[in-house]
Amino acid sequence: MNDPDLIKAVAQKDNNAFRLLVNRHQQKVVSLAYRFTRNRQDAEDIAQDVFFTIWKKAKKFKGDSALSTWIHRITVNTSLNFIRKHKREKSDYGDEIIVSKAAPETLNPDQAMESKQNKKILYEALDELPEKYRIPLILNKLEGLSYKEVAETLKLSVPNIETRIHRARKALQGILLKKLG
Repeated sequence: MNDPDLIKAVAQKDNNAFRLLVNRHQQKVVSLAYRFTRNRQDAEDIAQDVFFTIWKKAKKFKGDSALSTWIHRITVNTSLNFIRKHKREKSDYGDEIIVSKAAPETLNPDQAMESKQNKKILYEALDELPEKYRIPLILNKLEGLSYKEVAETLKLSVPNIETRIHRARKALQGILLKKLG
């Protein structure tokens, strides 16, 4: 079943269609939520909220964008609301990164530890970016969305997204230089 038919069936409260939608999109939703919270349990809680929202609002999906874009938008908003509500404590960077590229098996323990430390430094630097720069950068560089998809998700223009990502990269570079230098 393609996405337009799937969301129409979900809008009609078809439980099987909803199960299929969850199976199709759950891993990406949890992964994206994890990028914001860096806590597996919080990401899974956010994913439940996202799918509950989709269940409730499926009739409001107009099809102006791809279903995946709509789901990304709901996930970003739900994640940000969660963070604001809980005034996120410093996360435990020991939790593994969901859906990240696994380290090659050829890494020795020292290399694996250095890789883990580098990720921690990167995520700490990302946390220092203003939200308006951090979110587009996460969606583009970590989630692999195109500028157009990021623009649709955040309801901004593509040039605006290009500018924000450029500024985010420059700011991130400065933050990392301070941390490492």
